[in-house]
This record gives sequence, structure tokens and C-alpha cells, in this order.
Amino acid sequence: MPQWRQGLTKSLHQTRSVPESRYFQLASVDSNGVPYCRTVVFRGVTDDNQLVVISDTRSEKFEQLSQTPEAHVCWYFSKTREQYRFSCKASLVTLEQDDELVTSQWNKLSDAGKKQFLWGEPGTPRNDGSALQIEGSFDKVPNHFCTILLAINSVDYLNLRGNPQHREWHHKDENGNWVSQSLIP
Repeated sequence: MPQWRQGLTKSLHQTRSVPESRYFQLASVDSNGVPYCRTVVFRGVTDDNQLVVISDTRSEKFEQLSQTPEAHVCWYFSKTREQYRFSCKASLVTLEQDDELVTSQWNKLSDAGKKQFLWGEPGTPRNDGSALQIEGSFDKVPNHFCTILLAINSVDYLNLRGNPQHREWHHKDENGNWVSQSLIP
């Protein structure tokens, strides 16, 4: 297990009682190079060290990552005062591509979590203030539900406790092995 993942596992454990620790910011760019940043829910890490999030194929996020798969993650743990910045390459996984992976992510969601994928197309106008209507069943994975795997290329870790703070750079060497280097914060 890479050193950065050991640290992330520890950070998640130390902040498990803080709901905000399960959210991070994901940045992408549109076709004109304009950056977009949004908060997403952390859904796990794969055996090969990819961050897992879920999305809707009808969303801007999906469109942007389809065009330009390079993305950046910034994850701050306020309780431990740690920041992880990940440089990533996104893989968008639909039901057609990997039914088992996408279905397993769907099945982990609560009914309240599933609702947001059954309200209609994201970003379309709401004509009135009435309650959103569910279109579909919680038992069937909608075709527009997908999983995003973020393959990590490098990690910039910063611990803001202490003086001076502690910073590390993690990246893969020419053989694909993770190496770490302490940096001046």
C-alpha cells in the first residue's frame, strides 16, 4: 500500500465521526478550458488505489470528464488539519461497460440517495416549487447512473499542524512504484 494511502486511511479513521470528511472537491475543465469545481461524496478506494465517486451521465461533470479526463481533487480534513491534493485521470464507467461495478454502487445508496437520480435531468429548469417527482424504481439502476474511478497520478500532502508544517510529494517512478519526497511547505 502506498504511503499516501496509509495516511489517507488514517485520516479517514481519525475523522470518521465528522460527516464532512466523506466529501472532497473535484475539479475538471470544460471544452473551452474553463475550470469547474464541485463537492462529491467519497465512495471508497479500489484495490489499485483509485478513488470512487458516483455521477449522472447527463451531468456537466460527466460531459467535462468525457472530453478531458484529467481532474484534480482537493480533500481537507478539518479535525486533523490535513490536506490531500490528487492529480487524477478519470474513467467513466456506465452500466454497459461494467454492470457489476455500477450496480454495486447503486445498491450501496440509501433510498434518499437513489432519489436524486430519479428526479429528472440535472440542470434543467424547475417550473414551480412543487415537490420533485420520482421517475423510475429504486430497484432498477437507471441507465444514466454511473461510477467515476479517479486513477491517482500524484499526491501532494500537507499537514498544517506544527511549525513548520509537514508536506510530502508522492508520485510513481519510471517502474510504476510509488515514491515519496518531503517538501518545504
